[in-house]
Amino acid sequence: MQKKLTKIIDVLQYSRFSVILHIAMNRLWLYFPENDLALAAGTACYTAPPAAWALHMAGEALPLWMAGPGDRILCSGLNARWLAETCSRFNIIDVDVYDHRSAGLTASPWGWSEASRRMLADGGYPETQLPGVDAIARLRNMSHRRTAAALAERLQSELSFRIAPAAIEAADISVVEAFLEDNGAVIAKSPWSSSGRGLVRSRNMPREAFLQQTAGIIRRQGSVMLEREYDKVLDFAMLFEADGVGGVSYRGLSLFDTSARGAYTSNVVASQDAIRARIAAVAAEERLAAVQTALGHVLPRVLDGYAGPLGVDMLLTRDGLLDATVELNLRYTMGFVALALAERVAPGVEANLSVVARPDGPAAGAVIDGCGRVVSGSLDLTPPHAAFAFRLSV
Repeated sequence: MQKKLTKIIDVLQYSRFSVILHIAMNRLWLYFPENDLALAAGTACYTAPPAAWALHMAGEALPLWMAGPGDRILCSGLNARWLAETCSRFNIIDVDVYDHRSAGLTASPWGWSEASRRMLADGGYPETQLPGVDAIARLRNMSHRRTAAALAERLQSELSFRIAPAAIEAADISVVEAFLEDNGAVIAKSPWSSSGRGLVRSRNMPREAFLQQTAGIIRRQGSVMLEREYDKVLDFAMLFEADGVGGVSYRGLSLFDTSARGAYTSNVVASQDAIRARIAAVAAEERLAAVQTALGHVLPRVLDGYAGPLGVDMLLTRDGLLDATVELNLRYTMGFVALALAERVAPGVEANLSVVARPDGPAAGAVIDGCGRVVSGSLDLTPPHAAFAFRLSV
């Protein structure tokens, strides 16, 4: 007991934020979708590309759908009328824009990086209550894609069936050439990147162009992760919450779609039973349950004191192979948003959460039942924005 207590104290002192407070107290939310790009830059003075910043601005209100009573949202400002009408219509109680004075809030950004830490501090959140520079550096190291490879190796040792092999890390172009020769269709991944960015597919370009782009990743980030490209039929994820001291709680499943380039496009919003049935019909319930159990055992071994949300992206190939560690996201994902939204659709209703680029106009409108749950139609989850719309559609 004393040993465990000492470990808890060490972790809290190291990271400078309390797991207990993170769970028990009200949150200050920050939508920060550019976090993986900020981790790649490794600096507090990070400037997001225009498209990433437009996504940030369009989605500032997105945490509203995950927030609880007493929570606040750090943003540049929300239309007060839109916020009041949305909260009233969907029975969202005591959630508002951060007023720079609310006490007792636990910082809850989309993901941690030096840049998100700075944005919280610049927004008025007490810097003494933010994780320290060393903690952010440790999280950045954990967010490198080699952690997902380590997770794959540990996961395979726990399972009685074969899963896709772990990605390999290459710091020299000769290793890339050999891997390409042995595997044919290859995906090269930047160690830090997000939502389809930083992925180079050998089947989409001449060999020399692939090697040139891969060499560029090695030059910029020190190495590249290599894996065989599969003919996939299903994308999904398992979502967890880590407490920072060795505990990992399962939160649910996320069923989503991506573009041909690997960028996120949409999530299924439905009950967990319905989502699990759809995934199990392809992946087999026995394998799904075994992977869920095994992840509960092995995730704490690769998480170096991390406390917060995480998602393990997976895919199933046309020939039945399960790639159980496509990505390890140490942050919120759209799957967490879909999980929260599932409670805001009527029983038996299945909806779609999508990010619409350059929307033609607002959503058509949704029919809401007496409990504030969506029955039919479509709904914009954030105020109107010219670049992106976050839309729930039945």
